[in-house]
Amino acid sequence: MTQGVALALAVLLACAGLPKLWRPEHVAGALRRVFVRRTTSQPTLRFAGQLLGMWELVLAGAVVVLGGTVVGLAVLVTFLGFLGFVVAAVRKGASCGCWASLTEGPAGGAELARTGVLAAGAGLLAVSGWSTDYGWAAVGWAAAFLAVTLVVTVAGGRVAPVRSAKVARRLEMRAAPTRRGRAAARLAFFLGFVHAGTGAQRRRYLDALTEEHALRDAGSAQNASA
Repeated sequence: MTQGVALALAVLLACAGLPKLWRPEHVAGALRRVFVRRTTSQPTLRFAGQLLGMWELVLAGAVVVLGGTVVGLAVLVTFLGFLGFVVAAVRKGASCGCWASLTEGPAGGAELARTGVLAAGAGLLAVSGWSTDYGWAAVGWAAAFLAVTLVVTVAGGRVAPVRSAKVARRLEMRAAPTRRGRAAARLAFFLGFVHAGTGAQRRRYLDALTEEHALRDAGSAQNASA
């Protein structure tokens, strides 16, 4: 089974690395959307995309040729980095640039689920290690792992809808302006209610909050004068 997971991750790394060498602007755009400053030049971001693609190809080769726990640790760190980037993209309602132009929309539950499964597979490699004498059984396990990844990806897309930047702004405007209110809005979104609350409800909440603060300030002023 471990050999099958290793083969599957090697194939995915190679398939992800080649487009980055050919079209690094996808990675450049994803980096700029998620957390890179606007002042960073486009050539620098393109070069970062090419470096990432080269790393993925080298790592894919190491998985097939070398094997072992050291390579497994490198694979785990790489996929944990991918998972962290997808989480950041979801929080911003931006595209993660995953698989080049195949997912140019905002990242959501599908991307999170897929990257989470792949990171779990990488964790198995880091813990167990594997030999490189692959057989047909390994090919079968690789196909099974990719099938599971596909099923989990589809399920993730249905459970957690895409949180676009527009929807995120709408929820923030309608949620109560407190930590609890924002948490409730995120929970409502996760459950599929992207139109949680209304503008009128928010205005009533703000009016009540303003009145409460006014009464509190008046009480503090009376205590101070006494």
